[in-house]
Formats: sequence, C-alpha cells, structure tokens
Amino acid sequence: MRIFAALGDDAHQGWVWLQDPTLPPRCVVKITNLATRKSVHCEALQMDVSFLQGYNQSPRITINDPASSLVIGAWYRAGLGGLSTQTDVRLKIVAKNSWFGQFRACVGHPQVVVRLAAWLGGVGFALGVIGLVLGVASLG
Repeated sequence: MRIFAALGDDAHQGWVWLQDPTLPPRCVVKITNLATRKSVHCEALQMDVSFLQGYNQSPRITINDPASSLVIGAWYRAGLGGLSTQTDVRLKIVAKNSWFGQFRACVGHPQVVVRLAAWLGGVGFALGVIGLVLGVASLG
C-alpha cells in the first residue's frame, strides 16, 4: 500500500483515508504493519471523488491508485513503526468495530483529550463493576 501524508485539517484527527468497499462506512479498523508487527486502531474514511479532487491539488503528490493508497497522519505513521510517505508498505487492514476496537481507537487517538476521556471512562467502568460486585456480595 502506498503511504500519503494527511492534509493539515486531518493531520491530528483519529482517522485515515482509504478506498476499500468491503469495509463499512466510518468503521474502526486495525492497521498492522506486516514488517514490524506494530498496529494502530483508528477510524477509516472512504476516499471518494470529492476527497481526491481536494487532495490532488498542486503542489501535493497525486493519488493515482486510490485502491492501493492510504492517507495517514504522522501520529499513526509513527505508531506503525515510523512509516515514511511516498513508500510502499505491506499493511493488513481489518474492521474492528466492536466496543473494544472503539476503545482501542480512543486510547490511541492523536488528541490527548480523547485519550484521557477514554481512560477515565475505562476506570469509571471498572470501579462501577467493583462496586456492583461488592454490593451483591454484601447482600449474601
């Protein structure tokens, strides 16, 4: 898959752009670099004509084959092992739209506020489960 840099508006967002009709719209995906075995979870947006028209403006490098291209920000490129743009990399991309996949996408998000909120939500959930168990145990 050919790696392209995310645009300024997308650089710090929790998504990548690709073209894969087998994936549901705006689903969470797990991207694995097959060379390093490093992976990231993020939202996947589908490239369409409108996106390509905006992206392929000079002086940027043109995406000629959207089906084998991935537009990805520096945060996720670093998470996959420091991928360089304009290189071909063997990646495995699979849908992970479960609640756990969504949690993983949040704790690996480029924005600290999203990561913090996800961790606080996870801690709150764990404390709620502990409280429930202790409450039920005290009844018996």
